[in-house]
Amino acid sequence: MTPTSTLIAREAECIELQKCLESNRSEFAIVCGRRRIGKTFLIDQFFHGKFDFSFVGG
Repeated sequence: MTPTSTLIAREAECIELQKCLESNRSEFAIVCGRRRIGKTFLIDQFFHGKFDFSFVGG
C-alpha cells in the first residue's frame, strides 16, 4: 500500500515528503498549518511510524 492510497488530496505533500525520504542527506521537515487539518495524521500515515524524531505541540 502506498502512502497516498490512505490519504485524500495530499499528493503535493506526499511528493515533498518522498523527496526528503529519498535524499542522500539528513532532512528536517516542518509541517505547519491550521489546527485540526490532519498534519499529524499525514506524517503518521506517510512514514508508518518510521521516523527518528517527532515533536507535536509547542
